Amino acid sequence: MSVFSTRGIAQSSLKEIALHAGVTVGTVYNHFKGRNDIVAAVSVWIIRELEQRALESRRALPRGAERMANGCHRYLAIARKTPKRAMLILELAVSAPNLLMTIGSVVRGDIRLGVRQKDFRIFGETAAVDLVHGVVMLGMRCIALGRMPADYERSVVATVLQGLGLPAQGALELARQGAAGTTGRQRRT
Repeated sequence: MSVFSTRGIAQSSLKEIALHAGVTVGTVYNHFKGRNDIVAAVSVWIIRELEQRALESRRALPRGAERMANGCHRYLAIARKTPKRAMLILELAVSAPNLLMTIGSVVRGDIRLGVRQKDFRIFGETAAVDLVHGVVMLGMRCIALGRMPADYERSVVATVLQGLGLPAQGALELARQGAAGTTGRQRRT
């Protein structure tokens, strides 16, 4: 992860990875067929880490809209706190499809819950998942590159929620709650 975060996946060699790990290239080949297997393993590790971090906070949130806001804030916070890790996650989303598919299944579940609770009104699940992925991933990139004003994160989350059909005022209120670190029950608007 360190080599990929520093050099990027495409520019990282097995020799660099082995050197950083303190092993020989032969030892790397004892565990992986090549760089693609390492990319897949890093992707699986990141998926597990993200899932574990999200599990407790998600259980405490009964509404799909709250879960969506919380998830968006968590990913944007990665970009704010650890820009290199955020850029690696974005690169893995392209290089290792299992990462985006796994994240997408969680997003899809939150969308379905929000639709059942009549907070979200969408045209189609796949397009709604793509909306969330696209807006949040671009938001992560902009934050990681340090180009955004202080209220950008809240605006990204509110835009996602509104894009899923939550009225503007409710989307902004829920985005503010998550940005302040407090996620209470959402008021219906």
